Amino acid sequence: MIVSKNGSHGNLIVVLALLLLIIVPIANSLTTYTALVVIIPQHIQTITDPDSATLLIDVTAESGADSSAASSEDILNLLIDDDLSSGGEVVYNRAGNNKDYAHWYRLGSESSNYSKVEIRVYFSTLAVTPYEFRVFVYQADADNINTGYYVDGSSSATGWTTIDVSSIIHQLDGQGFMKVRFISSMTSRNQGKIITVSEMEWTTS
Repeated sequence: MIVSKNGSHGNLIVVLALLLLIIVPIANSLTTYTALVVIIPQHIQTITDPDSATLLIDVTAESGADSSAASSEDILNLLIDDDLSSGGEVVYNRAGNNKDYAHWYRLGSESSNYSKVEIRVYFSTLAVTPYEFRVFVYQADADNINTGYYVDGSSSATGWTTIDVSSIIHQLDGQGFMKVRFISSMTSRNQGKIITVSEMEWTTS
């Protein structure tokens, strides 16, 4: 059998022509889409030790000023030493004399820089469960608490407890520091019962 070379080229030209008839309309009908990728920056959570922490002894829980404490004790080193066996007590109505042991924690950071602020406390002893507590924010003078702004919480076990203070801490916007007072909740359930805070830290984002 003899195959004509001219016939083969002719068939090839016909096939190519048919392919062009198919491909060109498809190419003309293609739509170009542009995808916009938006990268949202993630909030970075920062954990920071307090720059000061004090135990207030025989202080009335609702009192406005630190000066109302019969005495006070610097407990900063006890709360940042990673020693879970030492710390400072928090008590409501100790010995039935209507006086409390409370803490204040301070951090030299501007509150308006953060959308979320938490404090974390480590309870090494818990005399009653659940143990109820209250956290007040301080006023701009850093001496008096703002009695109208506080958050309540409770803990049912020893270990770390996280307390979101974002809703009150912005009362200090523009002051260049954050400061809160941590007290036992004023209920008979906690009366005379002691908890020990062994570690404390601020969490911001």
